[in-house]
Amino acid sequence: MEYLGRHDFILFGEGNYNSLGVLHCMAAKGIEVFLLQVDSGKRMLDGVVIGHSKFARYGHVVQTEQEGLEWLLIHQAEFPQGTVIYPTSDTVETLLDCHYNALIPHFSFPHCGKQGEVTRLMEKDVQTSIAMQHGIRTLQSMYTNRTDYDINQVTYPCMVKPLISISGSKVDMRVCSHRDELDEALSSAKHTKEFIIQQYIQNEADLLFLGLRLPNGDVWIPSLVKKPGVSSTGEYTHAIVTTAVKEHLPELDRVIEFVNTLNYVGPFSIEFGLEKGQNYFFEINLRNDGTSHYPLASGVNIPYVYYRACKGKLIVEDMLYEQGEYPMIDEVLDVRRVLSREISFTQWWHLFRSAKAYRYYVSYDKRIALALIPMFVSRLVSKIWRSIFKKL
Repeated sequence: MEYLGRHDFILFGEGNYNSLGVLHCMAAKGIEVFLLQVDSGKRMLDGVVIGHSKFARYGHVVQTEQEGLEWLLIHQAEFPQGTVIYPTSDTVETLLDCHYNALIPHFSFPHCGKQGEVTRLMEKDVQTSIAMQHGIRTLQSMYTNRTDYDINQVTYPCMVKPLISISGSKVDMRVCSHRDELDEALSSAKHTKEFIIQQYIQNEADLLFLGLRLPNGDVWIPSLVKKPGVSSTGEYTHAIVTTAVKEHLPELDRVIEFVNTLNYVGPFSIEFGLEKGQNYFFEINLRNDGTSHYPLASGVNIPYVYYRACKGKLIVEDMLYEQGEYPMIDEVLDVRRVLSREISFTQWWHLFRSAKAYRYYVSYDKRIALALIPMFVSRLVSKIWRSIFKKL
């Protein structure tokens, strides 16, 4: 990659599918992207494939998010006034938020209007409390960082999640059916010691609503990624993408009020669990979601709309999209459903061919497919090998 100093859209994050999806969204509109890539030490077989995209032409590589921030502060005068910074991780979003005062005179980026506020709202106890104030159904919750926390008052089964996204990890999430499991989950967590312990529901589906709050205060929630509540592989490797938001979110008006209360400007995703026809609020992510490129096939382009709005060039046509739904599939990992005998290969192949959204691939960036082949083979061999080993 090379740096030309004329771009007004900076994509800041690791080179994974999240950043790649944003790159594809902007490429679909002919916008050149400056990629400030965080090299986490992971490589292609771990999903870091953005460098194989034909659109990853310009940028700079740093070793850490902090180094990336420092680079921005040093080189900000080399970018046009009002350049948009688009973060693709909680860590990057927090760094921008905590340096709001230094960055906002020259850049546009997701924010709440004052330094440190986005970081505060990332705490699940804070956002859950605000959701409750707006009449949104939430799960019964306890917080291990509170003085009134009492493990003897926990009802089982329960779900344990890191309280703060940037200091926790999905590997620290756990469903616990009794006290011993909860003790073990809390003591063995590798990334944090602060948790939210929530009522566990028999989740029939994960509902991930993708949206954007514009600089003028309008809230736009055009699409939903509906994931199965339970998968034999333990991961969501397939989903339904739909624009029928109101049909799945009867609380839409209250959710819009909730988002407006946060005073946040930028892309977001808000997640609900579904049980017996009722939605339960899980969390809101105040940044670009890794699934934001899934509704691109219907014309929903959240990164581009945000960019246009920040530049003061947004028009009605930018926000138009087709009504409907279609399948999404992870072209690398979803084949494991065949190996685990969840579905037949014929069924899987039909789903694969009928999908209109993939985790990495788009038809106008075929070079990415060359990077996916070794990743697919590696993951497939690993799954088969583990299956054989278990039988021995």
